[in-house]
Amino acid sequence: ACAVLACLAPSCKTWAKIPEHTVTIVADSQVKKGGDFSFCVTLKDNNGAQVYKAKYQYKINWAGLEGSTHKAESGIYEKIRVKGAQGKATLQVLGYDAQDNFGVIATHTFQVD
Repeated sequence: ACAVLACLAPSCKTWAKIPEHTVTIVADSQVKKGGDFSFCVTLKDNNGAQVYKAKYQYKINWAGLEGSTHKAESGIYEKIRVKGAQGKATLQVLGYDAQDNFGVIATHTFQVD
């Protein structure tokens, strides 16, 4: 019980990691320039249970503009103002792989009109 309580404390930081987690990105496939792009990254463990508030970072490469990196947590919707030109944009979710290397673990491409 103490281990569970300790993990609920703010100092316990679970990171998105593959293959321990299955990553799903829920997001629109098309957004308007100047509008908002909203998305949610969900994680499931090997037993199929949802993993809430695991840390990850994300970066959006807009058409004609490379984005900056932002911190986020799984299961929580994120919203960011659409930037760049019209065209394809790509959301990159950053976390850890099986060798503990930090990098892209999932992507979602969408259209900016």
